[in-house]
Amino acid sequence: METEGREFFDVDHTITRTSTAISYLILMIKKKLVPITLLSSVPYVYLNYKYGKMNEKHFDRKVPEMIGLERELFDNLAVENFERYIKKSIYPKALDYIKRLKDDGKKIIVASSSMELVLKPLVEYLGADDLIATRVDFRDGKCTGTFIDSPVFKNEKKRKVLEYIADRNIGLEKSSFYSDSIHDLPLLEAVGRPVAANPDIRLKFTAKKRGWEIINFREK
Repeated sequence: METEGREFFDVDHTITRTSTAISYLILMIKKKLVPITLLSSVPYVYLNYKYGKMNEKHFDRKVPEMIGLERELFDNLAVENFERYIKKSIYPKALDYIKRLKDDGKKIIVASSSMELVLKPLVEYLGADDLIATRVDFRDGKCTGTFIDSPVFKNEKKRKVLEYIADRNIGLEKSSFYSDSIHDLPLLEAVGRPVAANPDIRLKFTAKKRGWEIINFREK
């Protein structure tokens, strides 16, 4: 027998105005933990993401510059990144919306392609119940420079969320997913209640065509 559903939320440009991963990378560069040359790929990745051309090949499976860095350092930077950048980029309307859901007894799950360790302070701040995100590999407390499994993006996000739902006997048809991006179409198509939140042009067109709910957290 199916249990109640869950409210799954994307993060970047859905809950926050900015990219949580990019602000984290910039902070690492400012701390001189990784070279500034890592920023060179950002415009290319951003344009592919913006115009719906991004796919799994754009995610490097290895980041040599991060090899050997301590886990504690990553966690401390995540807290600093949240306090300096992420917290002030949260849409107030998104925060209020999530609070109303929680007040109604709904369970909130964050599902993002950003790194799990980057998002943990945000998850705690939102009072979310769980997190599905890209995981970085650590051995003996040090970063190996690789990801555990594939980054939680596009079809992989759908796979991870559906796996999460099946393992916990959650009601798929009773579950919602909120996203701004056409890249999340596979998961939006899978849940019972797809919601286009601050949708990009392609997702807005698709949502209107299919009669999906559209909400805008950007509005004042």
